[in-house]
Amino acid sequence: MLFQVIHSHSIETCPAQSPDAAKRSGEWWQSLKKTPGVKVLSGTVSPLDHTFYIVIEADDYATLARALGPLVGIGTGRVIPVLTLDQSFLMAETGAFRASK
Repeated sequence: MLFQVIHSHSIETCPAQSPDAAKRSGEWWQSLKKTPGVKVLSGTVSPLDHTFYIVIEADDYATLARALGPLVGIGTGRVIPVLTLDQSFLMAETGAFRASK
């Protein structure tokens, strides 16, 4: 399953505010990329907005939730199941997104 993770935190909880927090965040990021059952497809950040955007393929939601756990302590976020555009177009062609009549 694919998931779009959007995580935001405040300037007060920003990992960049202390060398120790920055180090822990970097270690978490490296660990996330090695987590069994989780494949990080992309990771970007908008530093001025204090927001991370991460696309992950995971075996299931529980595995992903455990892997994202450290983010919970520094902010809020959304984990949204998503499809690739290729998958979506195929589904649209078969009528998957049409309203029932």
